[in-house]
Amino acid sequence: MFIQLLPLILVGCLGYGLKRAGVLGPGDAKAIGTLLTHLALPAVILKALATASITSELVYLPLSALIVVLGLTLIGLVAIRGLGWERAKAGALMTTFPTFEGGAVGYPLMLLAYGEVGLSRIVLFDLAQAVYLLTVVYSLSAWFGQAGVTARAVALKLGQTPFFWAIVLGLLMNSLEITHPALLSLLDIVGGSFLLLVLLLVGMEFEVQMAGLGEYGLVALAKISCGLGLGWLAAIAFGLEGVERAAVLLGAALPPSLLTLFFTQENALDSRFASGLISVAIPLYLAAMVPLLAVITDPGPG
Repeated sequence: MFIQLLPLILVGCLGYGLKRAGVLGPGDAKAIGTLLTHLALPAVILKALATASITSELVYLPLSALIVVLGLTLIGLVAIRGLGWERAKAGALMTTFPTFEGGAVGYPLMLLAYGEVGLSRIVLFDLAQAVYLLTVVYSLSAWFGQAGVTARAVALKLGQTPFFWAIVLGLLMNSLEITHPALLSLLDIVGGSFLLLVLLLVGMEFEVQMAGLGEYGLVALAKISCGLGLGWLAAIAFGLEGVERAAVLLGAALPPSLLTLFFTQENALDSRFASGLISVAIPLYLAAMVPLLAVITDPGPG
């Protein structure tokens, strides 16, 4: 599995190296992020869901995600009471801790390990988290930032998020059996850039402040461990096996969503903490989960 992941790691390092060399800058990262969120990621999600074999039993995937994010939210609330951090830093923790970075980390890993079947399963798992992120977490972030948040603002946040609509349209295409070869070929072309764009972006966004490395590492380890434990409980409770269980376990332990960095910036929270935590959590997650992936289950048809 490490040999399979090595090219992905090298592309991420390439993105970091190009940023450090000044070849790519903040403007380029913004352009890559726009292409990723508005074209490549929606195309990958659409293709995966439109062509997947989706049965009623798969409802346990988003239900598992809901259990995990609710559990992580409660753990985070208990933690900030004990830590005594100032409001901006506590708000950054509550914005990042309950979320998953599926698009940049979970999707490529499941695609590599299980193909499009695995990708479709983690997309379904991520569905509940995506809605939770854009409603509950967004509202929590605004509350800690003492910014007014309304139902209209939350609805706009959902409506302006391409990957949310890609999930909705993908499920609709699946139910209506819309799988025209020309459409699928178009999605293949657009989605073919997904891995390159996402890995370059992750490499460019990687930034760790050495002064807080220990703190970031402890919080990231706590998030991964708690998420993995909650995911394991959900998988046992719903009797999930095979690729579905792998999607829940890998999804539940994911590092914080990159969108939370923008939430902390928007609401004047501690974006430095959010950036450092995400940067440390991604390599720590890969180091912990890649060996575990080899023993979770053998790839199956789902």
